[in-house]
Order: sequence, then structure tokens, then C-alpha cells
Amino acid sequence: MALPTLKYEAGTIVLVNPGRVKLPPFFLWDRRERKWRAMALHYQEAVDFFRLQGILIDNRVPEFPRLGLKLRSGLVLRPYQREAIQAWEKAGYQGTVVLPTGAGKSYLALKAIALLDKSTLVVLPTIDLMNQWYGLLKDSFGVEVGILGGGYHQIERLTVATYDSGYIYIDRYGDRFALLVFDEVHHLPSPKYSHIPQMSVAPYRLGLTATYRRSDELHRRLGELVGRVVYQKRVADLKGEHLSDYEIIRLRVGLLSPEREEYERSLREYTGYVREKKVRYWGGRWEDFIRKSSYSSQARTALLARRRVHQIIYHAQRKLEILEALIKQHHRERMIIFTEDNEFVYHISRTFLIPCITHQTKTKERKAILDNFRRGSYPIICTSKVLNEGIDVPEAKVAVILSGSAAPREHLQRLGRILRKSSGKKALLYEVVVRGTKETQISYQRRGKGAHL
Repeated sequence: MALPTLKYEAGTIVLVNPGRVKLPPFFLWDRRERKWRAMALHYQEAVDFFRLQGILIDNRVPEFPRLGLKLRSGLVLRPYQREAIQAWEKAGYQGTVVLPTGAGKSYLALKAIALLDKSTLVVLPTIDLMNQWYGLLKDSFGVEVGILGGGYHQIERLTVATYDSGYIYIDRYGDRFALLVFDEVHHLPSPKYSHIPQMSVAPYRLGLTATYRRSDELHRRLGELVGRVVYQKRVADLKGEHLSDYEIIRLRVGLLSPEREEYERSLREYTGYVREKKVRYWGGRWEDFIRKSSYSSQARTALLARRRVHQIIYHAQRKLEILEALIKQHHRERMIIFTEDNEFVYHISRTFLIPCITHQTKTKERKAILDNFRRGSYPIICTSKVLNEGIDVPEAKVAVILSGSAAPREHLQRLGRILRKSSGKKALLYEVVVRGTKETQISYQRRGKGAHL
């Protein structure tokens, strides 16, 4: 009589010829294919279940042999990195490590990959980060590294992929990797990207992030997808010894009289409407407001007034004056300027002749700008949101936030761009806020509970 057979099939595990054996609760009957099927995520649970029940099965999911990986460099982990690896190992090689930007999460991951010495897929949110990891893995292990994304489709035992490409192809390669490493793992719980861990049989998983919590609370799903948080340190825990010491300086500016008049008028126009119609950001009312603006002149006028309020704050003339003073004050130091919208980025770029990077910047141009910034040929760059993640510049010392969202994650990410340790360095973060406007509340929110500084 044939043994119950377990195999991988298009992002799932299926059990054929089960006979009368007891099945794990996560297997469901597929009426179309007439098979018992479960998410590939449950592969190791299924194997353990049958073993504990004393049930022999024919396991046709590929095994994961050791690769013989050896780190070329004599990488020595810092004490907190060793603690993180030990905590992850103790948790069964599953879980998330939360460390500030600049604390060496990638080096920790290299040690984890070398420790397991099995096929590994490293998943990244951007092509820039994917390229960085490709170089890091190739230099560290001296083996061929596959690439999935950015126009490449090459699968090796050690492979890097973007979240987008991982989502597209995981059903094809979900049985090829023993270890999944998710950099910036807070991206993972989205309805789309969560398919990557769900459709993989990988028994070992490592999540890395500086900003674990999501405003939509979807980070609660990471326990199932990757494993619980096994280790965490804040910026305050590491600054000075392992991260650059830093200072946050908040500069408050006012609006010019014409700007103030336009701001107050637009704010009255917007708030009058939302109060009358009881518009809220939750419960679907905000979406209703947006839809209504497409056919209601009142709603459209209110929405345009809201846009003017933000534009006045983002583009305040006094911010440019403060920025000019900061550029002169720190002309010998590497500086990154952050704003909320692209329009102001381009205005700053034209006004001060500063290279800028937005989502519209082509790949080759972006690489050239960042390479020149790392070398010091460009002492200053300006950006909106695209450099919140993925830029590695130890020498950057000064960051200027001219505008941003209320999200603590964004604040931490921007601070992290200048925290990488360098001899004798003290990082400076300037936050420029327009007093007496909504921006004061936005600034408070992003520095409030959840910022974990």
C-alpha cells in the first residue's frame, strides 16, 4: 500500500494517498483537484506532526543540504548582534530582530546565513537595496548570487529578490530555499507581500527592521509569517558606543503675512466643510469624501483648500532662509535634506544647485548621485521619501527635515541615515517646523509614542 505522499505544488503543500491517517488541522480538502492541501507555510509543522504521530510519509519536498558557505572576512559581531543571533537561534531560527538603522542588521544576517549554511532567499523592498545586498553577499561568501528583480531572473542557492518579484514568482520557487531573510520586514504583512512567506516551505525565517510597528496594526501578522520579535534595541540603547551620538534640534519659523492670510483662509474653508459633513480619517468617511470630491463642487473646493494648507506649510519661504543658513553653517559636512513632496525638492535643487533624488529619478542617475555623495563630490543631496530606506553613507552627519509625515517610522528612518558610526562624529538632525500651523501637531505625533528614540 502506497505511503501518504507530501509534496510541494504551486505555493502549497499537498497530501495524496492519505488513507485513514490523522491529518493536521491546517489541511483543507481541495474539491477541484481532490487533494488535501495547505499553505506551504505549514510545511515544517506538517512534518513534525506526522513524526510525532508515528506516521510514515513519502516526503517529496526537496531537502536542503549544507552549502559549505564560509565568510571571507573575519566579521566580528558586536555584543548586541551576538545576543540577537543567539535569541534567534534559541527561537528555532525564526523571528524578527529590531535594531536601529546603522546598527549592522545586514552583518547580523550574514552570520545567520553562514550559521545555517543552507539555501537562502534575501527579500528587499527596493532595487537599490537589492543591488547593495547582491554585492554584500557576493563579496562576503565568494559564490554566485542569483538576482530576481530589476530585469534579472537568475536563481541560485543564494539569491536576492525584491518584494515585488518575490510575490510574482514565489509559487515557482517556494521549495528552493531553507532560509528566508526579509529586510525591512515591516513591508511584509501587506495583503500582497504576505504571500511570499505563506507560499514558501522555508523552515527558517529572519526578519530585520528598525521600525516594527505599522499604523494599520498589520505587524501583528508577522508572528505567523516570520516569527515573533526575538530581540530589540532602541537608538537610545546604542548611541554613543555603537551608533553615533546625535542631537535633534527643532527650529520654528513663521509664515510671511501673505502666506499666513492664505493659510488661515484655506484652513477655514477646509475645516468648515469637514466639520459640517463630519468627515473623519477612519470608518470609510475619508474615502467617501475623496469620492464625493469628483462630483461635488463643495467637496472638491474643500479638498483643494486642504492641499493649499499643506503646500503653504511645505513651501514656506522662511524654511528656505533657514536652509540657506544651515548649508552655510555645515558647508564642510555631508548633509541630506528631506521634504514631503517632490515639487519642493526640485525647487530646492534649482535654488541651491543641489543634486536631488525622487521616485522619478532614473536608476543610473540615482546611482551616480549616490556614488558622488559617498565619495564627497556632492556634499549635499535633497530628496523626498525615496531615501528613507536603503542608503548606506557612514560619513553623512547632518540631516534637515523641512517637512514630513506624522509617522514615527519615517522620523526614525530619516534619523537613521546619519547614525552610522564614524570616528569622532556627532550627528545632527534639524527639524524645521512652521509654528502656529498643523505642522506643529504633525511634528509632535512623529516624535511621540512609537518613535522609540
